[in-house]
Amino acid sequence: MARTAYENLEKPLGKGDRVHAYGQPELYAMRGTFQLRATTIEPVGIGDLLTQLENLRKKLAAEGLFDAERKRKLPLFPSRIGIITGSDAAAKRDIVVTATKRFPPAQLIIFETTVQGPHAPLAICGGLQTLAAQPEVDVIVLTRGGGSFEDLLPFSDERVIRAIADSPIPIISAVGHEHDHPLSDLAADARAATPTAAATLVVPDAFNLFSDLELTRRELRNHVRSSVNQLRDSMQQEHRLLLRAPLVGLSATRGRLNVLNQSANHSLAHSLAYHHEALKALGGRLRALSPTATLERGYALIRRGNRLVTDTSDIEVGELINVKLSHGSLIARVHSLEDTSQ
Repeated sequence: MARTAYENLEKPLGKGDRVHAYGQPELYAMRGTFQLRATTIEPVGIGDLLTQLENLRKKLAAEGLFDAERKRKLPLFPSRIGIITGSDAAAKRDIVVTATKRFPPAQLIIFETTVQGPHAPLAICGGLQTLAAQPEVDVIVLTRGGGSFEDLLPFSDERVIRAIADSPIPIISAVGHEHDHPLSDLAADARAATPTAAATLVVPDAFNLFSDLELTRRELRNHVRSSVNQLRDSMQQEHRLLLRAPLVGLSATRGRLNVLNQSANHSLAHSLAYHHEALKALGGRLRALSPTATLERGYALIRRGNRLVTDTSDIEVGELINVKLSHGSLIARVHSLEDTSQ
């Protein structure tokens, strides 16, 4: 190929690239050599797909779909969490186990769908719409396990990227492994390297929450004790001054004592009110997300022996289960199983 034509290629070629070359065969009779003189060379296979993805990335970036200003903050205490995943057990198990371990009251809605192949983009878009229509869903996790470059292509499909950008609910993209970077990572409000990392993003750590609550209680107790001690010391000092003061200055000293007393009472009341409201707000959020509050909204906890049942695969027809309600519990026998995730 002529050097000038090669240097004008849109994408430089590398060793091992698969290409489609077009040109004319030439036979040099004097030397007995036969060659193909190429006029154009185009990448095919993965090289061609990478070129197409790069062009799509530039197009969507120009439209502002990846702008940082569009990113929304994730809710600190999500009411319900939607999860779009494939039927492979690894990704679903990782995120469910980690999320429930970090925050047991977490309510997860699993939407299993096709995440690989030509039908995956429309299936993923349908899952996003379905979960967005569910009541009280505050965040959606789009996830799947690792795979080949071609396996992850649905998460770089233009239809999926636009559905993520148009979603009324914040989305976390947790696709593949650390080295995988589909375009969904750029369009989502947050990116997680793995499904397990996504679980740590989407729910808080209950242990840390209760630790913060206990710290706030201690700070409130110490602050009240300090304020009371300061007020006592000030009153004792003014009392000593009053005893030493001449009779003519008795009225002025009493006036200073009254002003000091009013100021101390106001400061103490303001401090108590502020810390009381902070403690009340934190306690209210914890109560709203506690298992008891969840049961009061009409949900139930189902156990098989000592194990919590979260999936129909955890139980069989004919088995006895314990159903805990907001008030009391009951024993039931399973007559049939239904999979409502599809």
